[in-house]
Amino acid sequence: MKAPDRHTFLSSLGIGVLCLLSFQPIVAQDPQRPASGYLVAKLRTGVDAGHTKVGEEFEAEALSWWSTGDCTLPQGARIYGKIVSATRHTKSSPESTLGLLIESADCQGHQRTPLALHILEVKGSDSLSVPLHSVLPTGTGGMTSAPIAHDDNIAVDEETSSIRAGAVLGENHMKLEIAAGSNFADLLRSGKQTVSLLKGTQLVLGTPGMIPADQELHLQPAQNSQ
Repeated sequence: MKAPDRHTFLSSLGIGVLCLLSFQPIVAQDPQRPASGYLVAKLRTGVDAGHTKVGEEFEAEALSWWSTGDCTLPQGARIYGKIVSATRHTKSSPESTLGLLIESADCQGHQRTPLALHILEVKGSDSLSVPLHSVLPTGTGGMTSAPIAHDDNIAVDEETSSIRAGAVLGENHMKLEIAAGSNFADLLRSGKQTVSLLKGTQLVLGTPGMIPADQELHLQPAQNSQ
């Protein structure tokens, strides 16, 4: 077999280099980044302290792509939680509570991966026109704009965002206590009505490291008790 001459060799080499250069930009593209360090999800079914049983599972779905260091959730991924407490409102016992514990999610390639998340804000259907990027409590009775708490495992956008931590928007008679329930579940409380969240209610979720310092009251005793 005749060996290629110098001209043929150089032509082949040049074509190969051009192909390599044209391919590099495709390989170098960055994957999509999440819009925020917060994970916004909506309930797939309603939960009601008057009818839901303790131990019953509930589901939500991610409204956008989200990622931590060990889990990537595509839009629409399922998030799983459990009811840990439920007390209905009555005349003799007016305070109603509902404890929600987020336990796992369908991370990309790994279904029902254990995932420690807390509910930082609840947005009822009547409040969905209110912007997500709001303000954080200052701890002195006022409100102030503030970036999210730092967490090295969260991929955040260059423009930091903030929320109204502990708020239940659209429900004047309900309040949210982060990590106040059994096993550090998040607790919804009302002294006026039975606590319930409708299908489609949005939950703003975050890791324990994203809980504002003035909302960590229920986590501190467990850390200092040893």
